[in-house]
Amino acid sequence: MGKMLKIYTIENDKEEKILRQKSLDIPTEKFKNKEFREFLDDLLYTAIHSEEQGNVPAGGISAPQVGVNKNIFYILNYDTNKWELFINPSVEPTGFIKMTTEEGCLSVPNILGNVNRYKNIKVKFQDLDGNWITKKYSDLNAITIQHEKDHLEGILFIDRMDK
Repeated sequence: MGKMLKIYTIENDKEEKILRQKSLDIPTEKFKNKEFREFLDDLLYTAIHSEEQGNVPAGGISAPQVGVNKNIFYILNYDTNKWELFINPSVEPTGFIKMTTEEGCLSVPNILGNVNRYKNIKVKFQDLDGNWITKKYSDLNAITIQHEKDHLEGILFIDRMDK
């Protein structure tokens, strides 16, 4: 059972500075570490219970959003309605088709905006056992993954919003 972590927002200058830092990979030997596993539980718990901090329901959450600059995020897979964990992910588009959707973010309260992202992507990431997995995603799942991957690069959706 996880516990709620504080969601960092751009409303606080110190928190925004952390949100805008590039994250670091997690060494595979840390995956079995008790503190690391507890952090993953807490991160997922925070996403599932984001409304308790006055936020909207989360479609994803990244480690930088709780002040930890590590290459980790979860998304709620819209096809399966299950949470998926991505550790040390790399994302690349498959094809050239893009789509524009309205995005919001737990770390950017009360702002919504249109962002143009790739419709189809391929993600290479590690699972909890350190195995490398490559999967393809499309539509809303692809959009959410690109949004969360941006967090790991210190980029917020407002930086990509249609002006």
